[in-house]
Amino acid sequence: MAIKSPTKISIIVPTLNEEEAVGKVMEKIRKHVPNGEVIVVDSSDDNTFEEAMSNGAVAIREPRLGYGHAIRRGLSMASGDILLFIDGDDSYDPSDIPKVIGPILEGKADVSLGTRFHSKPEGMTAMRYVGNLAINSIFSTLFGKRVTDSQTGLKAMTRCAYEKLDLKEDGMTFSTEVLLKSLERKLRVREVQVGYKTRVGSSKLSPTRDGARILFYMFREWFR
Repeated sequence: MAIKSPTKISIIVPTLNEEEAVGKVMEKIRKHVPNGEVIVVDSSDDNTFEEAMSNGAVAIREPRLGYGHAIRRGLSMASGDILLFIDGDDSYDPSDIPKVIGPILEGKADVSLGTRFHSKPEGMTAMRYVGNLAINSIFSTLFGKRVTDSQTGLKAMTRCAYEKLDLKEDGMTFSTEVLLKSLERKLRVREVQVGYKTRVGSSKLSPTRDGARILFYMFREWFR
């Protein structure tokens, strides 16, 4: 299914050495969101930037490393009414973009999250699976909202929602910040099931380091 809505959609793709995957991701995005504005924010030292440009994306070099840095840079450049982010490693399938955007187009959500945890995701190690479940459980307990995938790399929001969030986090805590501030601002948050497969290339995520930073951020905000 491809999106045919006249609503302008901006798709932000953060990349870090994804030259093997980014072309595939661009091709799939064009298939399922043919009129979308695609912005690749790249911090690579390989040919990811050139691959993105050759596949029709607006490519931006971001010298600062960090997931939050990349997404916030892309958001600052985006012109769409709906703002969506998807990882550039081909682990999420762009065919799920219409499903994620659906609740927003239907007027039922301000923020829509693609949840991977309807079962153990194919592309996730046992360690990361257990770690994610623990983070989701702690988030749900601390902030009183059951969320099955607080760290998803496929999410969308309206421009109005984005302008209310005042996002500041630079690293992997960015996803938690989006969700927490959405709840604090009383935005309507929906989850929809999406697929998740083994990524192309090597992962840049450190489960121990990044997991600890996410937990620290959650407890800091809860105490605050």
